[in-house]
Amino acid sequence: MSDYLTRLQPGHIVIFSKERWRVDSVNDCRAVITPLEKRKTEVKQIIDGKETVVASFSRYGASVNISPNSELEIVGYEKPSKSPVQQPVSGHNDGGSVSERNQRRPKKSSK
Repeated sequence: MSDYLTRLQPGHIVIFSKERWRVDSVNDCRAVITPLEKRKTEVKQIIDGKETVVASFSRYGASVNISPNSELEIVGYEKPSKSPVQQPVSGHNDGGSVSERNQRRPKKSSK
């Protein structure tokens, strides 16, 4: 936790670039904000001079780093979620993680 008092705190809902964003984390040098609204994305293709939409989907935008003392309008508060930390997925598919395989190896005898 930071020893400094900053303007933005985790959970604040702020207006940034005319959109609502949530402050996810704050430290001495930056605040990480994430957009709350999804953005519509369309994949278009031009065939015989006619533009057609091939695919359309919604996605959340990327997080942005800003100053923790930014003068943004704070419009609300959302309790930060404590999402469980996911274990990294091993690229190996041969019977467990590296530490599990090391535990199964017979130990070399020292002479």
